[in-house]
Amino acid sequence: MSWPTFWTKKNWQARLLWPLSKLVAWEALRRLNKFQRTPPARISAAKVIVVGNLVVGGSGKTPLIIWLTKALQQQGLQVGIVSRGYGGQASQWPQWVDAESDARLVGDEPLLLAQTLQVPVAVSPKRAEAIALIENRQACDVIISDDGLQHYAMARDIEIVVVDAQRQFGNQYCLPAGPLREPLGRLSNVDAVVINGGNQLELSQKWRRRFAGELPPRFAMELRPSVFRNLHSPQMTQAVDYFSDSAVSSIAGIGNPQRFFDTLQPYVAEQDTQPLADHHAYTETQLQGFVGDKPLIMTAKDAVKCQAFAQQRQAKNFWALEVETIVAPELMTLILQKLQN
Repeated sequence: MSWPTFWTKKNWQARLLWPLSKLVAWEALRRLNKFQRTPPARISAAKVIVVGNLVVGGSGKTPLIIWLTKALQQQGLQVGIVSRGYGGQASQWPQWVDAESDARLVGDEPLLLAQTLQVPVAVSPKRAEAIALIENRQACDVIISDDGLQHYAMARDIEIVVVDAQRQFGNQYCLPAGPLREPLGRLSNVDAVVINGGNQLELSQKWRRRFAGELPPRFAMELRPSVFRNLHSPQMTQAVDYFSDSAVSSIAGIGNPQRFFDTLQPYVAEQDTQPLADHHAYTETQLQGFVGDKPLIMTAKDAVKCQAFAQQRQAKNFWALEVETIVAPELMTLILQKLQN
């Protein structure tokens, strides 16, 4: 989601809401302490890895999950994925997700993961139900939870926090004064921090003193553009320099749209940008305005919601920018060690 300006600053608006943020922080700590004292029962023999974040909005979890799934498969492990299915309008849960599922029912990110990875994917607001559905259909060695760091009804073995290097933790206040779902001290409890687009955490002096060397290992992640894929004819791809002399339109319904526009900028002559809310639900009227005009470029997450329209309406100028995820290999070494232990 797009952040209000005061989430990046400690201005009068943030300070006015600060008492409420203290209540949010207190409740988050209460829930964490309860989880640590009385962990939920395990319902699966599979190891559970949570890939989450501390802030509201996207940080790059989906590309990391894709990288992590492929890396675990290379180790000979069977992997499944569960998600809340944010934005999905299904009337019953849990839901099984495959390449033919409807993003309107199960959510855009689970559909993207199912199409990209061809592994078991299940969604439910109660992630334990999604894990049980996978277990009933296919035994897995590892189940990755897309988000769910604060979903304490789910047992887990490894916690990974993903941080957007641009936005980081904003003004480092909890909701509603800032973007944090729980206090920054939560970082002391996780197993690893992955920083999307950098390798440094920007912490206030207050938090630097509190952590005092207790931060978990940090790993850099880079999203490197690989190809443009045509939505009307998905088998058609073009090199990343294909639009270098072209003016394009670009849309992004992700947590930090500006990151996508910045990533695209070196590969086009000019772009007319349209940032949208995370998990934006596209309408036919909205998309029709781009048909036959200059090339329209979007994220892979947006593409799963726009592909049917592109194919039905002969929108041959719709393209998705696909990226390759580069992560320090030491992260997989750490994960394998923890899985073995």
